[in-house]
Amino acid sequence: MNNQFNQIPFAKTFLTALFAGILATMLCLGYNIWFRMSTYYGPSDFINVSSIIFIVNILLLIAGVAYFALKSWSKRGDLIYTLLFLLIIAFCIWKTLGIHRFADLKLNKEFIRLLDGTILIIGIAALSIPYIYNHKKIVDLFYEADV
Repeated sequence: MNNQFNQIPFAKTFLTALFAGILATMLCLGYNIWFRMSTYYGPSDFINVSSIIFIVNILLLIAGVAYFALKSWSKRGDLIYTLLFLLIIAFCIWKTLGIHRFADLKLNKEFIRLLDGTILIIGIAALSIPYIYNHKKIVDLFYEADV
């Protein structure tokens, strides 16, 4: 089947980011459940199922648009994107160290650990966008499925 869709780089980038977002959402939900069951962490005002589902996907779609923009702007867009997102991930984790959400130190430490884990999962998913986009076997898997 000759599919015209594979000729549109923005759509390919957007769908790659969506795929990474769905995987990251599942991993974040799994990490959230595992973390709460292992530590008995209860508060869910900030990190809950709804926020994970919507925020993770929106962040990764934004990352996909950023990847497309950098890839269109420069021949070294992959490298610039990777370095930029490594800096963003490091900055986010550094800023979480100063969070004082709860007066109880144990709850505060657990919240920071939960948030750091979520940031790492989202960051790894964002860093995987160039790999998935450029990996021919993964792309062919979807195109050969005729979906």
